[in-house]
Amino acid sequence: MTAMGQIPDSTIGVDAAGIISRVGSAVTKFKSGDRVAFFAQGAHSTHPRTRADNCALIPDNMSLEEAASVPTIHGTAWYALVRLARVQPGQSLLVHAAAGGVGQAAIQIAKHFGMEIFATVSNETKRHLIRETYGVPDDHIFNSRDLSFAKGIKRMTNGRGVDVILNSLSGEALRQTWHCIAPFGYFVEIGLRDILNNTGLEMAPFKQDATFTFLNLAHVQRSRPDLMAAIVEGTFDFIRQGISSPVKPITTYPISDVERAFRLMQAGKHLGKLVLTWGEDDVVPVLGRQQTTLALDPLGVYVLVGGLGGLGRSLSERLVELGARKLCFLSRSGVNSDAATDLVRSLQNQAVQVLVLKCDISLERAVTSALASVSQQLGPVRGVLQGAMVLRDTLFVNMTHQQWIEATRPKIQGSWYLHKHLPDVDFFVILSSAVATFGNRGQSNYSAAGAYQDQLAYYRRSLGMHATTVDLGIMRDVGVLAETGITDNLRDWEQPYGIRKPEFHALMEIAIDGDIKGAGPAQIITGLATGGSAVVSGIDAPYYLENAKFGIMALTGMRSASGDSNAGSDGSIVPTHARVAQAETLEDATLAVVGALVRQIARMLQMPTDEIDTGRFLHNYGIDSLLAIEVVNWALKDVKSTVNVFDVLSSIPMISLASKIAAKSSVLRADLVQKP
Repeated sequence: MTAMGQIPDSTIGVDAAGIISRVGSAVTKFKSGDRVAFFAQGAHSTHPRTRADNCALIPDNMSLEEAASVPTIHGTAWYALVRLARVQPGQSLLVHAAAGGVGQAAIQIAKHFGMEIFATVSNETKRHLIRETYGVPDDHIFNSRDLSFAKGIKRMTNGRGVDVILNSLSGEALRQTWHCIAPFGYFVEIGLRDILNNTGLEMAPFKQDATFTFLNLAHVQRSRPDLMAAIVEGTFDFIRQGISSPVKPITTYPISDVERAFRLMQAGKHLGKLVLTWGEDDVVPVLGRQQTTLALDPLGVYVLVGGLGGLGRSLSERLVELGARKLCFLSRSGVNSDAATDLVRSLQNQAVQVLVLKCDISLERAVTSALASVSQQLGPVRGVLQGAMVLRDTLFVNMTHQQWIEATRPKIQGSWYLHKHLPDVDFFVILSSAVATFGNRGQSNYSAAGAYQDQLAYYRRSLGMHATTVDLGIMRDVGVLAETGITDNLRDWEQPYGIRKPEFHALMEIAIDGDIKGAGPAQIITGLATGGSAVVSGIDAPYYLENAKFGIMALTGMRSASGDSNAGSDGSIVPTHARVAQAETLEDATLAVVGALVRQIARMLQMPTDEIDTGRFLHNYGIDSLLAIEVVNWALKDVKSTVNVFDVLSSIPMISLASKIAAKSSVLRADLVQKP
């Protein structure tokens, strides 16, 4: 998932095995030459480093390849079942993706405790593995590719459900699994997709006194090294006792063939565990990263306004990597969150001088007082990142004066007071928003404030001073939207136009470097769509492309998108209803509708179009009555067809539903309309 960009991270691999080449002076339980298995963020490297508590000696009868397969999958299973769910003999367990590494490790532990095991797999080969290797009865193994497992679990447990669930499925499958929990049961979530998407969780199963918990060993490793040490010890204690053993099969790939290994995982066709081996003659293809010449002055002070929010915290860490050693945070609330506390502690541990001042920058006296304190305690200010923001979203017609000034003052008055009272620093970078360029319904106050910041940058440049605004689009990993969830039309825009953390850092380095050198533009706009990019992404064109001033952007890329199923012979985009009107047969009209329907369902469910099977019923994908209404509205708008919720939810294949939608289209040729 990291390699495909679904998980925000710049490193690959979390576990490995090898021979210790060097230990720290305080390490006593290991020595150079010991064979160890271990957790380490970025383990896929030639010389990974990790804490001693993250390591365990490899038993003499275990190969390095087998040992490398143990830490993550067995650690996850051990912690989930033994520590979190506290499993007991006689209880029941449902484990999804049972033929995978974590699934097999969980089954081994469940068998040790004498639990009744229910499992899901995606094909017959995996079913055979679970049945023959672990003795799970065939009637206890269900299909993970549809939602039939939920009825199967209820049938096999007489409606009670299971005591413990180890879940890795997402979307509707997660919801159906949650309803399989028994009274006083434990649901342990180990998947990341719904967590990162901030998916809602139904409350009804909690009436069963159920417990829902999430487990991410990477987070445990970073934040609770003491707990990580306990997981390592418990996991390898089970290995030494013979309770757990390496899963089957273990398939090895040389690191030079890493892409093929990842492609196999991506397709979901592998069994057991894939292990990468590192040979002296292996050649690894590497995509070079653009090098920056930006180096910040360790004696200079860099001020981050609103810097304890998600974007500011992320930027502060990057500034330190670029050489900064004196940071000041101006914040209205100060250090009032765990994330802010952790950041300050982390920076101080890196020998960074950190000053946090409570300051409402919309008040001039507060700004002058804070800047005086900065100069007195840390020294002269060399650079500023102005990221203060307050969101007070509502339609302008309903907006109060208070909502207007709360959203505008931090950006308008705050930016002006910084301009007025700071010397001409090396860089003055303002985080604005792309909505300042195209506007956004419900954010007129925020849009106006961003537009002011853009013009302030041009004004400072006209005075020969440093200034750059970065009009950010959707941030996928850090920031307000990433922390609170993306809603409405922005959800469609996230995938094609969203900015990942590494891209954000690279962009800010360019902005800072350009501002220092006076070579960059005063305004950098991100996140704007073109007509062609919307077509290629399979989303509706953003509303602002209908505005005449974006007319060129609306046409940009439309011819290059001619490979799209909705593209005409000249490269222009043909709406679905127009393709239905041009159809020579009902079959042609159905093909036009089914392609558009697949894209619509994929957008609604946040899944790739190639995972939509047109031979299945829509309700198999978790389409409920609310989503069915959305399909009804889509059919009316895009196909000029009037269908109802019962049509959408009926037990007919999607291709049959598309045929019905096409047949009811008001633009279908009269001679093709089916007579009742």
